[in-house]
Amino acid sequence: MFFKKKDKNCMSVEQLKGLDKRQLKYVTRRDYEKGGEKKIGDNGAVNITGNDFTIVCFGKTVFCAPLNEVKAGELMDLSGFTAAYTDKNGEKISIVARYSDGQVSLSKS
Repeated sequence: MFFKKKDKNCMSVEQLKGLDKRQLKYVTRRDYEKGGEKKIGDNGAVNITGNDFTIVCFGKTVFCAPLNEVKAGELMDLSGFTAAYTDKNGEKISIVARYSDGQVSLSKS
C-alpha cells in the first residue's frame, strides 16, 4: 500500500488551530535567494478563519495560506514556530514567528 509517512516535526491541522489568537512579538520571512531573514511585522497575532491560516501585524496581513497546506513546526526552544507554504506560482514562502510575552504594544517601536 502507498502511505505517506507523517513528518513528526510537522504540526497537524488541529495543532495549527490551537495557535488561533496567539500573540506574536515579531515575524520574519526567510530569503532563499540572498540568505538570511527579513523582519516583516511586529506585534501581531495568528488568526484562523474558516480554512485560512493568517498572521496579521498592525492590521496588515503578513502571511496567509490554506490551513491544510501549511507546513509548520515549533522552534526547538519553544519560543515560536516556523511556517511554510508554496503558493500557486510555485514560490516557497517561509516565515518564523516569535511568541509574545503576552503584552502587545499598540505603538510601533
